[in-house]
Amino acid sequence: MSHIPLANENDLLQRLIDGDHAAFETIYHHYKQQLAVNLLKLLKDDDLATDALQDLFTRVWKNRTSIDVNQSFKAYLYRIAKNLVIDYYRKAAHDRTLYDLLLQTADWYSPIEEQLIKKENKEIFTSLLNKLPLQQRRAFELHKLNGKSYKEIAEIMGITPTTINKHIYQASQSIKEQVLKSPHLFRVILVPIILAYL
Repeated sequence: MSHIPLANENDLLQRLIDGDHAAFETIYHHYKQQLAVNLLKLLKDDDLATDALQDLFTRVWKNRTSIDVNQSFKAYLYRIAKNLVIDYYRKAAHDRTLYDLLLQTADWYSPIEEQLIKKENKEIFTSLLNKLPLQQRRAFELHKLNGKSYKEIAEIMGITPTTINKHIYQASQSIKEQVLKSPHLFRVILVPIILAYL
């Protein structure tokens, strides 16, 4: 969020609670830029981020009477943003168009892998790897887990760097698809990533 404090925020929030449109506009313009940046980082699509920002402030206006002026308003906005992003990804599991868009644009290979490689998620990671074709799994493990270069993998596996790149890309896509489709994996893997961004 903006590092510059909003002057008289409590007064503005009280006016917002009372239905003052001018106060709402001031609050919106103060917070919108950083919220938009964070939403774009997570959703990787300008239209989705714009829609999410609009949804966020629509919720703020509709639920204005429940705002607690004694609590951090910034934290309140973070919480709404987090819930919106989680809703978008949950919806993606049932909306093929949205799912395809998020799958194409969400550049989360490394964060997903970092979460999966953590000790507490090792069994999940192993089960996901076991679902990959053998060559994909081997190329993926050599590169992502063992830090081997494409040249080294080519020598070990006896295949071209282009084929290795294809295997690693397909393995990453497959892992991401499995995580997006599973409510359990979504909660364990993606929610911590979303929280880290917000």
